[in-house]
Amino acid sequence: MYILYSLFLFVFRILLGLLSLFDEKIRKGIEGRKGLFQILQTHYAGINPLRKRVIVHVSSFGELEQAKPVIAALKVRYPEIHIHLTFFSPSGYENAFGSYAAPDLVTYLPFDSHAEVRSFLEVTRPSLVVFVRYDLWHNFVREIHERNIPMILVSATFDNSLGKSLPFIKSLYRKTYSFVSTICAISEADKVALDSFAIHARDISVTGDTRCDQVIARRTAVGQKAEPLLPELLMEQIKREGTKIFVAGSTWRNDESVIGPVITTMISRKEKLITILAPHEVDRSHIDNLVSGFGASAILYSNIALYKDEKIIIVDSIGKLFAFYEYAMFAYVGGGFSNGVHNVLEPSVWGVPSIVGPNHKRSKEIAALIGLGGAIEVRDAEEFKDAFENWLLNDIPRTIASVAAKEFVFSSQGATEKIMEKIGNLLDQQQSLP
Repeated sequence: MYILYSLFLFVFRILLGLLSLFDEKIRKGIEGRKGLFQILQTHYAGINPLRKRVIVHVSSFGELEQAKPVIAALKVRYPEIHIHLTFFSPSGYENAFGSYAAPDLVTYLPFDSHAEVRSFLEVTRPSLVVFVRYDLWHNFVREIHERNIPMILVSATFDNSLGKSLPFIKSLYRKTYSFVSTICAISEADKVALDSFAIHARDISVTGDTRCDQVIARRTAVGQKAEPLLPELLMEQIKREGTKIFVAGSTWRNDESVIGPVITTMISRKEKLITILAPHEVDRSHIDNLVSGFGASAILYSNIALYKDEKIIIVDSIGKLFAFYEYAMFAYVGGGFSNGVHNVLEPSVWGVPSIVGPNHKRSKEIAALIGLGGAIEVRDAEEFKDAFENWLLNDIPRTIASVAAKEFVFSSQGATEKIMEKIGNLLDQQQSLP
């Protein structure tokens, strides 16, 4: 198996190099790892060797949302702890580096060769390694195990997909996961899937999804901010006229081709509706296309001070979508007609039910919300129109969906506390902090 995996890594590195000639994201990932070990050596040279060190590894920015509550709790429980956050994906790294201050260090994880993994662990010398969700690399996990360093996988999700049934892949998964001493699964279904896959970790338990804790904490933080996102006069007009607000968040072009005609129809029907459209990509060409498509009905959020009864507000900056959900009666969460639906927990925590596209099969929380009635799947423009009009024109079904969405999030909180009990047991066995 190890020979096959080494061959896979060799081919994988060559393939990445070739793809980097055409793909900027892959190129950034390769370039970003150059000089990594010099950065590590310089940084760790100034760290007390007796200080407890935790590596928290996430794949990308989405998994970071699951890691944040754990990182915050670690800082509270162990004020002197050193936290090193690592990423595999350039999109995650670039969104966190320089803007997320909780970790003491943010870097890429090196590629999974024996030599790089050994060098990485020789320099970092962690007391504990925390993996989030699923991004386990075989050589890295194996080397951690051989060095008797405790490791834990949190907010773990697992499914017995067809690809994992292939003999080499199945063997690799079993061996890699079995090196992890403690696994905290999101749900009972994930635990059953891990057990049925014959993964023999010493401790597999159901602790829930830390993203629920994270969105609840973010909602609290938004509530503590004094300045609203929408002007006071606009909010007074909305309240006076009984206008509903629809938020379309993290949309891609494929999503916009589905929802755009319906929004235009609502405007022509003079429905009491304002749409806040927050695209996933806010590059100038995309924003310009949206503005030209909606014409005089649209205004950029950056020009909101000049608002003159436009029916569509296009958010042309990042970082505001979560707070905009507070204003919504219902929402569309983008990605379902593209690479996959984005974080549906963000509107749900505000009691906002969501419409999503069909590409969400890897998201178990969406399946749960659909089952509870807090979200609805649409497969095409016609189904979107039906769902949209139902929630726009009928208060009772929308209110029932709203209650279901909010209850799902708040009934699922507490994962961080359960995980911290596990982490505490692992860390407290180590030498005490200075």
